[in-house]
Amino acid sequence: MSAVVARLAQTADLPALVTLVNGVYRGPEAAARAWTTEANIIDGQRCDLEMLQTLHQPPLAFFLLLEEPETGRIAAACHLKDCGAAIAETGMLSVALHRQGQGLGSLLLHRAETEAQHRWQSSVMRLWVIDGRVELLAFYARRGYRATGVHQPFPSDPRYGIPRTPGLRLLALEKPLARSPKR
Repeated sequence: MSAVVARLAQTADLPALVTLVNGVYRGPEAAARAWTTEANIIDGQRCDLEMLQTLHQPPLAFFLLLEEPETGRIAAACHLKDCGAAIAETGMLSVALHRQGQGLGSLLLHRAETEAQHRWQSSVMRLWVIDGRVELLAFYARRGYRATGVHQPFPSDPRYGIPRTPGLRLLALEKPLARSPKR
């Protein structure tokens, strides 16, 4: 695995993030070879620039990047936000197709957990996964996440995509985070 550097996204990074996220979740190349794809269950885009601009509201919500220092390309990214009550939430975990299978997803998730602990003193990390995504649920379970039993319907806004089957739901997963001192 070649080196990556973690940093917070800037507004100028958001167009590249749109390309990364849509490619990983719904792109034709991902549909052909990536286990993380949703292209077989959801049509359309995963996000657009306006959506990411709304989500990127530092210091309480931002995108965390892993960047290739030699090229400046984004190798992986996720959204992170403070939900209050010592709960942080992460989502849109995306690893560039050419970097998948190199441990970057685990590295980024660990970095997001650490950021939440240090920035907001979070003691719980939450994320939402499409219910029934067995491989994805197993990936998060190996990293200490457990299903809460809490569900919500897949968003009805077509900017998130259009489910191929009715009744698609999201399942909340949570992981307790160790207490750490504020930096």
